[in-house]
Amino acid sequence: MEFKSKVGPITAVVIAAVTVGWMYFGGNGITVSPTESTPKENTISSQTAEAKLAYSVQAKTLIVKSIEMNLPLSGKTLADETLLLTNSFQGRIIKLPVEKGHFVKKGSSIAQIDTRTLKVQIEQARLLVKQRTLELDGMKKLAANNLSSKVNVAQAETDLASAKSVERALSVDLENANLTAPFSGVLNTLDVQEGQVLSVGASVGTLVSLNPIRVSVNIPQNKIQLVKLGTQGNIRLESGYEAEGFVSYISTTANESSRTISVEMQVDNPENVIPAGLTAAVNFILDEQKAHAFSPALLTLDNTGRTAIKTIDIDNKVVISPVEIVKSERDQVWVSGLPDNVNIITVGQGFVSAGDKVDAHYQN
Repeated sequence: MEFKSKVGPITAVVIAAVTVGWMYFGGNGITVSPTESTPKENTISSQTAEAKLAYSVQAKTLIVKSIEMNLPLSGKTLADETLLLTNSFQGRIIKLPVEKGHFVKKGSSIAQIDTRTLKVQIEQARLLVKQRTLELDGMKKLAANNLSSKVNVAQAETDLASAKSVERALSVDLENANLTAPFSGVLNTLDVQEGQVLSVGASVGTLVSLNPIRVSVNIPQNKIQLVKLGTQGNIRLESGYEAEGFVSYISTTANESSRTISVEMQVDNPENVIPAGLTAAVNFILDEQKAHAFSPALLTLDNTGRTAIKTIDIDNKVVISPVEIVKSERDQVWVSGLPDNVNIITVGQGFVSAGDKVDAHYQN
């Protein structure tokens, strides 16, 4: 029993000794030729190393779109026509058919002056013309019978012409005694009242035409080439009223101090709801243009200071592509200058430079 109890520990020691010896001679006493790596393994190792050298970025493929171009500016409304009405015949006002602030049609009476005396003078002038006509006929008959000289005939002709001239002048005074509207508009001011005696040249009021109404806009010199006669524009007043019109006038000279060009639009205003002298937000509608949209945070500068964006070429290398901003919105900008389909870096662009190899992960 004592011998059996010692066999277990002895066996364990022997096994351990044999194991250690095998490990020693197997690792040092036996030469094992190294296993040669296959070409496939070399390729995988090379690709893995190259991948480790590439910068990991997120990217997105952009496709060009056609957008409506706009040019937002500020302008002001102007009356289409404004005329200071003045009196052309001296006399007392007997009637004012139109009240201040009311609309008046072209040819309608605005102020009438007493013409009773004038009408009597016109009747006298007509009778005098009739008399001078008879006298001239008589002189011509006498001259035909050699009973009167040609001088007497010429004098009769002169007298008739003088009488006709007086009649014509009095008829013009009769027309002037009734002041009428030369165009349709609003009698904006009225400076006279019934019973007032007016002299020639006295101010009567102001007539303003608001339909169509004009909108004047000063366009910067670097944008004037975008606007042409007939270009559509939308206006919005501070009250919220909106309307559309078209460019009807472009100045041929620039303002020397602001270097802007004056442009005018005509806007229909049939109910005269748009007054003159208001500030108006004007948005010119320009031609459509192809462009790409992305966050303005992705913009950068190239070596020459031009606005640019970092894109990825076919070899997965970074390219700094110059762009031109054509439209800005709250959360994105529209740019031109890129290919129709382009890959842009959306995350990680701050850690890569032109020519760097990238490992791009594309967003849906």
